[in-house]
Formats: sequence, C-alpha cells, structure tokens
Amino acid sequence: MKEEVRKLWNLCFGDNEEFTELYFSRRYNEDVNLAIEEEGKVISALQLLPYPMTFCKEIIPTGYISGACTHPDYRSKGVMKRLLSKAFQRMQERDVPLSTLIPAEEWLFDYYWKMGYVPVFEYTENACFKKELIPSHKYIITEYTSADHHIFPYFEKKMKERPCCIQHTLEDFMVIVDDFNLGKGKILVASSGGEIEGMVFCYAEKETLFVSELFYENKLVKDTLLYTAAEEMNTEKIKIKSPAAYKKGEILGMARIINAEAMLQTFAFNYPDIKISFRLEDQQIELNNRIFSMNRGKIKVDNSKETPLQIDIRQLTQALLGYDIEQLPEEFREFPKQAPYMSLMLD
Repeated sequence: MKEEVRKLWNLCFGDNEEFTELYFSRRYNEDVNLAIEEEGKVISALQLLPYPMTFCKEIIPTGYISGACTHPDYRSKGVMKRLLSKAFQRMQERDVPLSTLIPAEEWLFDYYWKMGYVPVFEYTENACFKKELIPSHKYIITEYTSADHHIFPYFEKKMKERPCCIQHTLEDFMVIVDDFNLGKGKILVASSGGEIEGMVFCYAEKETLFVSELFYENKLVKDTLLYTAAEEMNTEKIKIKSPAAYKKGEILGMARIINAEAMLQTFAFNYPDIKISFRLEDQQIELNNRIFSMNRGKIKVDNSKETPLQIDIRQLTQALLGYDIEQLPEEFREFPKQAPYMSLMLD
C-alpha cells in the first residue's frame, strides 16, 4: 500500500524527492493512511495525522488531513468525497472531535467548504529590516540541527501558551527540524546563563528572510535572533509570520467539528455562564444533527425540544473556535473571541 500511495503522491504533487522520502519515512504509516482502491490500484488517498490542540484551556486531539489526492483519471467522480467520509468515520471511532487542513490550492477552499470545513486559521505577516534591529552580545546564538532534544521543552512551553493553537509532539518536532535542514533553513536558539531565551525558524528566499516561527522572552532577544539570522543568511528584509491576534489576517487553514457534543461539552465546562439552545445541521455527519442546550456548564441533547435558532456545522465551528464571531447569529456573539493558529505544518 505504501508504495502505491507514494506513486500517487508523486503523480499529484510536485514535491522534491528529499521531502517525499522524509514524509513517507517519518510521517506516513498504515494506521494514518486512508485510501480507495479500484481495479487493483490506489486511486485516492490521504493521511489523517494526529495533532494535539489547545482549546478552552485544555488539550484536545485533532485529525489533520494531509496529502489528500486523487488520480487524474478518477477526478470529478465523487471519489474524494467518499474518502473524506471515511476520514470522518475514522475520527468518530477514535474520539477525535475536530479536523483541520490546509488547502493546497485556492479553489480547494470552496471544495472543503462543501464538506463542512470553514476557514478559521489565520496569520499576519509583518516586515522589518536588519538595520532597524538592535542586537545584544548578552545572548549566545547557536544553530540547532537535531543533535539532541534539549530545546523541545522550551518550544512546547511557548506553543502551549497560545490558546486555540495546533501543537507539535516531540516526534513531529524532529520531523520539522529535518524538514528545515532539507530546505536549507535555519533554527537559531538564543540562550543566556544556560537558559533558553528564544528561538527562530527561518529560511531565505529572493533576498528576504522569511520567519515561520519566532519565540522570545523580550524585545532584545527578538532583535538579536532576527539580526543574527539575517546576517547569517545574507538578507536585509525580514518577513515574520505570527498569530493574527483578533484582527483580520491572511487565511491559512480550515477546521471542521467532527463530534459536536464533545466539543460543546468541553466549551460549556469552561464557560458555565453561557446559556443557549439551538438546532445543528450537518449534511455529512448524521450524529451531529441534534438540538443542543448549553446551561450551567453542561450540555443536553433533546431532539423533541423546539428552538427557533438553527445553525450549520461551519457556524458552530466558528463559534467554538471564536473566529469572526460578529458574522454569526446574535445569540453566539457573546462567545469569546479567539485567534486560531497553526504553524510549522508539513503543508
């Protein structure tokens, strides 16, 4: 199966052989793979990768749709719809309440929208120049190339400080490191007195330093990391990706609730003052088509109860993830705003 899926991957994607080898040796396995076969060959496949996520002060499991592809001869025949339905079923069976993905092309946003996904993950990109930075000799800057795992606890701590954010396990982190090494990027770490004070994940392209992720304890650390990275990669301009922080940014990824009751229960427990009843509509997952009532931190399901408020699965995903609350029915506008974020994904 693995070789068949890899052949399909090579046919559908333009990735170089080094990245493909990294993906299929470190991320792919039969447990995460889902495929449809016809006439003895794989015609469509995807990998359902597990990622933790901070949500309502807790960590929940999510299923990230990766490598979704269909053989050109079988496209526009509903094959991917069948495969996604299998993925939804797999997540239900494994108690994974939320699914995420990054569309590979712009037109795919509309396709995944029809399958119940909604854009919620955004980022902002801010620019600066090396000459504007004030570095300090107080910090020791070293390049990290996966010699050991000593920087992961700091990385994990800073990631978990972000609410509503996709997390990375140690295993996944090491794949990210190897991917940066393949792409001729750099991971620089700032330390002082033996303690890590910051880190930057970056690469250079067209005389610009692109920062994929940046953590720091203060502005001096930030300036020192960025200045050193720009100096080492011979760039003057710097572009930094960061969470959108409640203001409109660039759309990156989409999310979809798989188990509405589970997501609502986690939300209700953490926001016991919110009271609401509504009928949920989900065209793909029948289990979610219910009437839910939230009151005093608990969820009740009562399909016999009448309620004038009706929303679909996309609106509920927005509401619980706190994205674009102003566009939802008035009853949901008291839900807390969030800035859902993901970074360093193998997209």
